Amino acid sequence: MFLDVAGKKVYYQQIGKGPPILFVHGWGGSSASLLPLAKLFTSHETIILDLPGFGKSDLPDPSWGVKEYADLIAKFCFKLKLDKITYFGHSFGGSLGIYLAASKPGLIQKLILCNGAFKRTTSRQSSFPLLKRLPVGLKRLLYRIFFPNSDSLKYPHLETNFRKIIQEDLSHLLPKIKIPTIILWGSADKDTPSPMAYELHEKIEGSTLKMFEGITHGLPLKYTELVYKEMIKFI
Repeated sequence: MFLDVAGKKVYYQQIGKGPPILFVHGWGGSSASLLPLAKLFTSHETIILDLPGFGKSDLPDPSWGVKEYADLIAKFCFKLKLDKITYFGHSFGGSLGIYLAASKPGLIQKLILCNGAFKRTTSRQSSFPLLKRLPVGLKRLLYRIFFPNSDSLKYPHLETNFRKIIQEDLSHLLPKIKIPTIILWGSADKDTPSPMAYELHEKIEGSTLKMFEGITHGLPLKYTELVYKEMIKFI
């Protein structure tokens, strides 16, 4: 299904009946990424969407960062008359959940952060500031050589958004989160390393942390049953 939200066509799926759970994917994902997990919740209404720029949804404006993406989700929920939801966010979806939980009280009742990004650790890319000034063709060639797994390379149509988002640090929002929160993390995650999980746990008052040993950033994509078991106990 499609919903017009603030002038953007947003694709989403709505499954089942019961207390609502909103699933928000990470950078490069789509509603299909979290569909296997969402389908496990047979006694809940599960809603999964394609964030703008991914899946079947429209592109975001080039100026969009975390705030603009989060505002779209809030408007999406308002249009569907969703409130007091359980929010599940993976990776970048976790960033948006942090922003919403801190700035939109009443929308989210329970927060689940799965390998959720809230700041970027220093990467090798910061050692190459001159890449930004090179012609697009040459820049992409160098990225293919030095950073073959770069999100900027994989999604060139979102490069402006990506560069803005990776400079945003949401640490100051963490103490403002006052709702029940569980943090699910893979200890072998290299995209959002495990020290970030412990920092989240420390700064979000009353939060619970579950660390899955030896599992990487794809925790909710590859280990849906493990994630489901922790979520169902929490909600």
